[in-house]
Amino acid sequence: MMSRRKQVLFYCLMVVMTLAVIEGMAQAAYYIAYGEFNGAGPAPATAGAAEAAADPDPDTRTYWLQHPYYGYTRPEAEHLMNQTPPPRREDGVLLIGLVGGSVALDVAGAFRSALETWRRANDLPLRPVVLELAYYGISQPQQVMQIANTLALGGEYDIIVNLDGFNDLVVPHENYQERGIAPFYPTRWQLQPGFTEAQALLVGRIAVLRLRQQRLNAIAGARPWRWSALYGITNRFLAERIRGQIRALNHELVNIASGEHNLRRHGPIWPAESDDAVAPDPDDLTRIALRVWYLSSVLLSELSRAADAEYYHFLQPNQYVPDAKPFSAAELAVAYDADEDRVGIYRSAYPLWPRLGAELRQQGINYHDLTQIFADNRETLYIDDCCHLNAQGNELLAASMVQHLEPALRQHADRSRAERAAADGTALAAALRESSPIHAVNKLYFDVQLTAADTLSYSRDDCRPGDTVAPFAVQIMPVAAADLRPGDADSGYNRYEFSF
Repeated sequence: MMSRRKQVLFYCLMVVMTLAVIEGMAQAAYYIAYGEFNGAGPAPATAGAAEAAADPDPDTRTYWLQHPYYGYTRPEAEHLMNQTPPPRREDGVLLIGLVGGSVALDVAGAFRSALETWRRANDLPLRPVVLELAYYGISQPQQVMQIANTLALGGEYDIIVNLDGFNDLVVPHENYQERGIAPFYPTRWQLQPGFTEAQALLVGRIAVLRLRQQRLNAIAGARPWRWSALYGITNRFLAERIRGQIRALNHELVNIASGEHNLRRHGPIWPAESDDAVAPDPDDLTRIALRVWYLSSVLLSELSRAADAEYYHFLQPNQYVPDAKPFSAAELAVAYDADEDRVGIYRSAYPLWPRLGAELRQQGINYHDLTQIFADNRETLYIDDCCHLNAQGNELLAASMVQHLEPALRQHADRSRAERAAADGTALAAALRESSPIHAVNKLYFDVQLTAADTLSYSRDDCRPGDTVAPFAVQIMPVAAADLRPGDADSGYNRYEFSF
């Protein structure tokens, strides 16, 4: 018969073993459900209202900042779209403004990396800085408004890059046909003028759920709960359930019927073919949207020219373009929506798009159709049914953009070198005039300057007969003593003798 002490130890051991088995089973279930072990990643961040509102999901945008031109922006005050005044040119920096929708926003990081890689490989004397004006749901003519607004406020660009396409077709259809909003107003405009009573109630319910979400995150990130797989799987189940509720309420919020048409909430009614029509025929609306897209690009080109900036327009890749990509099994599962409305938009749009692109190029606009860059790529690149890409896809897209930007990058590099050489030449000429060994020679004969081609130029306005006959010498003091020639080390400068 076991002693009492052994009994206690036995029961304690059984409890520990039972908990270990439960934790092990929970860990296995967690891995099966989520593809990773509980506690493998960083501790969940404590999400407040602002952090939760920054969720990129298209149906969780209730708390984003309203903007009079852009529709909405990030909630952070430091974001470029909220800054006044916008950035201006500075020495050693190449300012590149990036406009477009969520695809342009997603590619911004890879675009920066690709530009930096090109800079190092080609000895670009300027540091590329990408100014993010791209954002979720943006479509033309919002890009025009963004550039016009920042230029009017004193902003400056060296290059303006517009990456667009998908939103410029989908947003007008969603606005007008699904919500009765003017097709070229910012997406989800119904939330901009203020909430109706029904919408305000939904916002309150969403706020309560966000507070619960915040508490769950706070507990999940605290020790010892963070390391418990049993708690982890329970917490994650509850968190995803709340997230689903928020998503559903937001979907209801942005689609809620707000009564009869009024200008404040819906904007002007777009001309219809007859009094009975609520909206243009979908194919007609597509053609109208393409025309707005085309004219907006022309306006962006004109604005760029007025701002002394290069303009590049890229038509983004899209899985609905015929033969644009062989789909992987994963892409077929999540990245292709066979809904006739969406597919129909592209069937009517893409036969017309190449012709408009050709017209842009005929006008001298740097327009590039990137819809076929994945035509031979069978890897999984698309992550959803509205053309967003994974990290590899964004890197490939960014690399293609930089490849087309090379002429502008080289032009700016050459101009920067020429300006730097001119500045160095002016400084060198001044130094030569002020240095005693060369001062008298320079005054007697001619001026010395360093040209853009890194060669020394000699000139004299009042040339005398003997000036082109007499030999002369140039004495140059190098920055580094190691660059002194052996025979000139004592003098402190290198002496070069010439004759015409």
